[in-house]
Amino acid sequence: MTSAARSIRLDGREVAYTLKRSKRRTIGFSIGREGLSVTAPRRVSEREIERALATKSNWILSKLEAWAARPAPRELRLEDGAQLPWLGGELALALDPCGVRTTVRREQDRLVLRHDPDLAGELRERTLTAALQRYYKREGAALMAPRVEAYAGQLGRPVRKVIVRDQKRRWGSCAADGTIRLNWRLMGFPEDLIDYVCAHEAAHLVEPNHSPAYWRVVESVMPDWKSRRDRMRADADRWVAF
Repeated sequence: MTSAARSIRLDGREVAYTLKRSKRRTIGFSIGREGLSVTAPRRVSEREIERALATKSNWILSKLEAWAARPAPRELRLEDGAQLPWLGGELALALDPCGVRTTVRREQDRLVLRHDPDLAGELRERTLTAALQRYYKREGAALMAPRVEAYAGQLGRPVRKVIVRDQKRRWGSCAADGTIRLNWRLMGFPEDLIDYVCAHEAAHLVEPNHSPAYWRVVESVMPDWKSRRDRMRADADRWVAF
């Protein structure tokens, strides 16, 4: 897939976008923190793309404004007292430079990160960040796997395996073989929203797409799924951990 930077004037406003060419058959739009991205078939001319953008101008501008109003994602500060999102609240990071191995343990409302005092620079940042991720993944597997299995049980479908891992763009996914993958960053979210993602992925064991039939499956195990989904979309940046 090739990509190039472009811009267009929509309702008097200059809008930058990334144009990607692919084998898809139609023009697609996506908007995120990085801005507007357009994916188009190779055979479609740039004039046709600009006409499509003009047709969607109200939607594009409103989405860009909504993203601009959202708070910036939090950054990880590897220092004593830094606040880490945890199940809708926060844990304070406590650094303990007294060990050879890098370990993380929970002490009430703190995460104590023990590490080699000689670590410095980029190596220190990579090592400490990796240790925190391992802790989130381990605790995430312990918390979320039973919840996925419980929702799958309500639906009468088996789960092959639940894997908690690093996923940049998705909160979860469900493979055709029944393996469900969840993003470790969910451990920063309130538990009712974690439940929503677990139910969402378990429902894909019944319906693999997002058809009306799929959402009926979700509603059968979580009647208030819409309000939870809306909160996920509106407030995700509050709880995303580094």
